[in-house]
Amino acid sequence: MLDEFTPVELIWCFFALLCGGLIKGTLGVGTPLLTVPLMALVLPAQMAVAIMAVPVVVANLWQASQARRLPAVAGRFWPAFLAVLLGTYVGVRILSSIDDRGLLLLVGLVVIAFTLLQASTYRVNISPAMEKPAGVVFGLAGGVIGGVSSMFGPMLIIYLVSLRTLGKDQFVGAISFLYISAVVPWAVILYIFDILDGTMIVLSSAAAVPVTLGLIFGQRLRQRISEQRFHRLVLIILLASGGTMLWRAFN
Repeated sequence: MLDEFTPVELIWCFFALLCGGLIKGTLGVGTPLLTVPLMALVLPAQMAVAIMAVPVVVANLWQASQARRLPAVAGRFWPAFLAVLLGTYVGVRILSSIDDRGLLLLVGLVVIAFTLLQASTYRVNISPAMEKPAGVVFGLAGGVIGGVSSMFGPMLIIYLVSLRTLGKDQFVGAISFLYISAVVPWAVILYIFDILDGTMIVLSSAAAVPVTLGLIFGQRLRQRISEQRFHRLVLIILLASGGTMLWRAFN
């Protein structure tokens, strides 16, 4: 199986997966955003996406289990969790009929505009009273967009960075908890449509090793980052997500 790849391709993919795990462990987000484009430089794009199926599930289950007071996180964000699950189903159902280019363009512009707004002196804040209703709205939006485009993160990140009382460790626990409701069905759908066949399951499982190594190092690195710097780095990832959506809309 591995003899189908050159040593350069294997080394490059290992490096890409390690970097994806590192950024995931540090910020809680960004693994597919970084890893898929890097692997797509040496692999077919569909293969690069399919290889991430097992690593993203493992990474988010790992971080959710490592989160402090996980029951409290689940109790706080369960409406958004259910909304993401429902939105993902709706997004996949309408995938064949929707103009995904127009959707990616619109959402990419919204994400970039929000990121620039959050980086300015003005900040969007969601009050505690509106946290659960806003979670349903952003969860549905994130699920639908992710079901259509495979990019679940931007709307969920916008929601979480707008909360007034969420520190960096709570952010990582919450985003991992919400991602689970998206990436597990996503991986199942890949399997149902034979994109994730037996060979790809083995490759994807092997890819979880470098991602996990990067995740462990990233978690240690996060402890050395201040809350302010962490917030800035998350905004950079969000800006990159919006840019990626625009790139995909025009390609």
